[in-house]
Amino acid sequence: MQDANNLPDGLERELLIVLMEECAEVQQQVSKILRFGVNATGPDQEKTNAELLAAEVGDLSHMIQRCIEIGLFSAEDIEKAAEAKRAKLNRYLRHK
Repeated sequence: MQDANNLPDGLERELLIVLMEECAEVQQQVSKILRFGVNATGPDQEKTNAELLAAEVGDLSHMIQRCIEIGLFSAEDIEKAAEAKRAKLNRYLRHK
């Protein structure tokens, strides 16, 4: 981070852009599952929506790992946040 506002540049900026894009791709694939079904396939697609979602989540997971590697955030911070989310979901999910 180079400027006074700590705006990311270089590799940090590039990784954040790709991270954002991968989040959007996961969102899009979830939308397709909700619209067409978990096991549905697209017109020219051999893989199911579930398989495509797994691939997108894998891409996202890789980008998260890359962000950890450059020190943007830590694996410990992610685990703490995951624990908090787990507890919150256990409290509020209607379908368990």
